[in-house]
Amino acid sequence: MNEVLRKFGIEHDPDWVAVVLFVRNLLTKLSIYSYEKKAEIQREVTKELAKRDFSPEHFDQVVAMLDMYIMQNIGTVELEDALAQEKRSAVQLLNEMDEIINSMHGTTERQQRRLDAFKEHTVGVIQSNSDKSVIVAKVREMFTELIVEFKEEARELQAKAEMLERTANFDPLLTELHNRRALDAFLNQAVREQAEGEGTLSMMMIDVDFFKRVNDTHGHQAGDDLLRALARILTAHATLYQGFTARYGGEELALVVKNMDQTIAAIKAEAIRAGVESYDFRIRTDGKLSSRVDFTVSIGVAQWREGWDAGKLVSAADAALYEAKNSGRNKVCEYTGS
Repeated sequence: MNEVLRKFGIEHDPDWVAVVLFVRNLLTKLSIYSYEKKAEIQREVTKELAKRDFSPEHFDQVVAMLDMYIMQNIGTVELEDALAQEKRSAVQLLNEMDEIINSMHGTTERQQRRLDAFKEHTVGVIQSNSDKSVIVAKVREMFTELIVEFKEEARELQAKAEMLERTANFDPLLTELHNRRALDAFLNQAVREQAEGEGTLSMMMIDVDFFKRVNDTHGHQAGDDLLRALARILTAHATLYQGFTARYGGEELALVVKNMDQTIAAIKAEAIRAGVESYDFRIRTDGKLSSRVDFTVSIGVAQWREGWDAGKLVSAADAALYEAKNSGRNKVCEYTGS
């Protein structure tokens, strides 16, 4: 190893030493790869070293490439267990929202009854007293109690409203992902930040190849399970770089990443594509996992450019996705338009 480090003149660079150490010592831990594949990974890293480009930008690209290989090693058993033990079904989610809305409605009714009682008590105080100062004092006391009570209910109402907002921001089927409304809000804010000159912004559009064929052949339950599996894979990757994941529509998902340029985003997208391709997805029959169904995704990647709004960024990523699907599917394409 020392000879390799000296050969490329990086024996005193801790970042590149770490890369070489990983390839030498930790690569063997990636259990899903054959010896031939591990040798291929070693050759790829050596090829990158041979470029003698030890800039921070090239280092980030090499690390992103290694990230791709690591993420392909995600345990499929853990993902299947998570799928089988879905914490919240669509029905449960709708019931939760209904319960919150009903409780908020109940608060309004209680307030109305309390206001009616307050008016009755106020009339009683006025009718039973002739001393104006006594009347004013008692009514003020009653009014103060009413305000305190309403403030408490207002706090409860605010907490319920925040809970409802959190619930409403996630897709009812793919509870790992945000919904379209939340995506639009996030994108608009992120683009405003870009217009102020803060960092970079990239977007991936991910679409399941031949999704209709899965539904037609295996049923809509299988299609829903496949989307849930994809959502979990996407979330597992996005968590590594604080990506914002959402369901754009149908079988099309989106991933937005701040402070990542298009080149690195494309490498991350390739890791997602490869992870999906190697994923051991199985149909559920009578609640049990049975036959395997292979599926792939196509991904379009675009980076925000000066003068673009959120819609233009989405269109660019969608155009790159269209190119990926039209050029054979199961691939990543970057936006190259103007």
